Amino acid sequence: MPAGANLPWQRYGCDFGANAWQPGGGVAARDRQEQLAPALEAMAQGGAQVVRWFLLGDGRAGLRLDAKGRAAGLDDHVYADMEAALVLASSYGLGVMFVLTDFLWFRRAEVVRGVRLFGKRGLVAKADRQAELLDRVFTPLLERFGSDSRVYAWDAFNEPEWAVLGLGTVDAQAALLDTQMRAYLRELVGRIRATTRQRATVGLAGPRGLGLVRGLDLDFYQWHWYDKVEGVTPLAQPVAEHQVDRPVLLGEFPTRGSSRTPDVIHSVARAAGYGAAWPWSLLAEDEATDRAACLGAIVSGQAPRA
Repeated sequence: MPAGANLPWQRYGCDFGANAWQPGGGVAARDRQEQLAPALEAMAQGGAQVVRWFLLGDGRAGLRLDAKGRAAGLDDHVYADMEAALVLASSYGLGVMFVLTDFLWFRRAEVVRGVRLFGKRGLVAKADRQAELLDRVFTPLLERFGSDSRVYAWDAFNEPEWAVLGLGTVDAQAALLDTQMRAYLRELVGRIRATTRQRATVGLAGPRGLGLVRGLDLDFYQWHWYDKVEGVTPLAQPVAEHQVDRPVLLGEFPTRGSSRTPDVIHSVARAAGYGAAWPWSLLAEDEATDRAACLGAIVSGQAPRA
C-alpha cells in the first residue's frame, strides 16, 4: 500500500463548496491554494504518495438542501474546488483519497452565524431521503470524478461507529442502529463500485466496527488507532487475528499526545501486518496533531519491513 498522510482539511467542512462564511467557495481560491501548497509539497518531499482529504465533513458547506430539508444536490463551487485540489495535489505527485462525510454529520444540529452545522441524520435514516442523497449528491459527484486517475480512493465515511448506538455513540439522539448504518454504507459503497474505477474503503474508528463493513466489497479495510483505544484494540495485535480478507490500512494515528513516538507506531504497525500507516495530521489543529512530527512520520513510514 502507498505511503500517505491525513491533511485532513484546511478548514473543517469548508474546503469544498460555499456557505455564508465563504460565499466564493473553498480551496479553488488563490489564497487558499497558496496556503496549501507548502504543506502538500512537504508531504511529497517526505515520500507520501496519497493525501487523505475530507470532502463534505458534516455538510456545513457545498451541500444544498431544499425548503423541506431534503438533499437537493451540490452547490456550484464543489466541483471547481475538487478540481483545484486535484490539480494542486497532483502537481506534487500526490493522489487524493477523498473522505465523503464524517461522523459529525449525525450530531444534533447547531446554527452558527447562519451556517447549519451537523444535523444531517434525517438525510440517511429515512429511506426516501437517503435515496435522494445518493441520487442527487453522491452519484453525480462520483460519476464526475470516477475515472480520474488523480483520485486514489474514496473513503465513504469517517469513523461511522461514533454515529452508531452501542458502538461508541457521541450523540445518542442523532445516532443510527448498526443495521441502519450497515445498510447505508452498503448503498454508498455500491454507488462507488457502480460509478467509479477507483478503490473503496471506510475509515473505521477501530476493528470493533468491522461488522459494519464486512462483505461490502471494499478494496481494503481501514481503521484508526489512538492511545485511548489501546486497552480494547492493542496496536500490536496482529491484523490476521481480525480475520480480514483484504489488506488493512492504519488510516490514522496520533503525532502528538501519544505514549509512543511515530517511529515506534510505524514499527509496531509494520510488525502487526498493516499494509501502511498514515499519520494524523498535517493541518488539523487538535490534541493529536504535530505538523513536524507528521512530516517525520511520513519519512519513517518508508522504512523497509524486517
